[in-house]
Amino acid sequence: MPFSGLPFLLGFLPLMLCGFAIFGRMGEAWAKAWLIAVSLIFYGVGAPAFLPLLVLSVAGNFLLLRVMHRSAGAGRWAGVGVALNLAVLGWFKYLALDASTPLGLSFFTFTQIGCLLHHAGGETPPPRARDYALFAAFFPALLAGPILNPREMLPQFARNGGWRLTGDNLSAGIGFFLIGLLKKTLLADTISGVVAAGFADPVSLTFFPAWQAATAYSLQLYFDFSGYTDMAIGLAWMVGLRFPDNFDQPYRARSVIAYWQRWHMSLTRFLMSNVHAPLTLAVLRWRKGSGLTIDERAQRTVAGFLSMIGAPVVATMALVSVWHGATLPFLLFGLLHAAFLLVNHAWRLSRMVALPTAASVALTYLCVLIASVLFRATTVPAAEAMLAGMAGLHGIGAIWPDIHAIADGLWLLGLYAIVWCAPTTRQLMQGEPTARFAWRPSPPWAVVMGCAATLGLLAAGGTGEFLYFRF
Repeated sequence: MPFSGLPFLLGFLPLMLCGFAIFGRMGEAWAKAWLIAVSLIFYGVGAPAFLPLLVLSVAGNFLLLRVMHRSAGAGRWAGVGVALNLAVLGWFKYLALDASTPLGLSFFTFTQIGCLLHHAGGETPPPRARDYALFAAFFPALLAGPILNPREMLPQFARNGGWRLTGDNLSAGIGFFLIGLLKKTLLADTISGVVAAGFADPVSLTFFPAWQAATAYSLQLYFDFSGYTDMAIGLAWMVGLRFPDNFDQPYRARSVIAYWQRWHMSLTRFLMSNVHAPLTLAVLRWRKGSGLTIDERAQRTVAGFLSMIGAPVVATMALVSVWHGATLPFLLFGLLHAAFLLVNHAWRLSRMVALPTAASVALTYLCVLIASVLFRATTVPAAEAMLAGMAGLHGIGAIWPDIHAIADGLWLLGLYAIVWCAPTTRQLMQGEPTARFAWRPSPPWAVVMGCAATLGLLAAGGTGEFLYFRF
């Protein structure tokens, strides 16, 4: 049930809000029970066959948290829990013969792994059952994130007050949601046909059509994922919860390192905290135990760079590849980004002169664009054919484009203007009150949001699922 579909917009969402308004007046326990119930209904409608798996996953991880708190070996139990979660993830995502992956499996599995690691010390008491169920299965983050951080979110789910529908939360949440809806329906979905046609037959694409297909996909993915993030934040805001940012204008990044700090931020933070940082610490301890230095001078040597920076980066990006899917294009996508990151780190260590802002943004985007071809292509030969077309190896094609190509090109330029010039959704919704375009509860903004809702509903009928639902 995509957030941008009419069943959700005209059925599920009004029902969820009405129920929350009613049960919120009956108390915190009733409000939370209602949100848990609608979250299970939401998942059950989209993937009824896998609803028992979600319930068993949440119940099993909660019971493990209780065992960890009562046991002297909490760390060992946490390791067992992580292994079991990864085994379930690996089975359904990579080994199951029917090749059907449960919706949102990666997201609710990583969220719960993060919670196990957060409680691995055994000192932090486990959350109450209803609080944990909401944390692990709350529907806005269930299918495509963000991966919720227990330090940030468990205190919000555990609070006793504030579980009532209020005008302030509803109006701000609707604002976030509508902006995300327009990104999805009016921006991302309108270029999906160009992307599908281009990647369906990349061998036949000459220079300009190949670039059109590749750039259109990068923009489709940008607005699709950005739109989902805004909608998830808005849905949580409506019921008084504050989700973390998961998307912060990544195509404006001046380096590939900065890009990964802005794209899928919750996944990056999860992997940095639970994979990259432990690997780096292990390497540093090994080097110190071996009598080797770990300062910046040592990092500039080939052996020091490869061990202290290269190995953790490559391992982390390989995990990013596997997380997205067990295919060779995904693996090459991750390794290519690992290479970009290592070049980025080497540039910093060598203290080379920084490029001008425009040049660094353009170079970073070019790297991301090339990698996105691998991310989208179904096979390596298809990716090679697309990149060959972009390099002009299939010929230049028609010098004078027809009217349809001109219209498509102008539309893509308009989307790039939004990417590189427009404020973020959070800047619009939470900017300084004195800012010219900052949202505020006022009649003019009510008219704007009403028009946005109308446009979103008119465009919602033909939308497809969000691209990240496949992961």
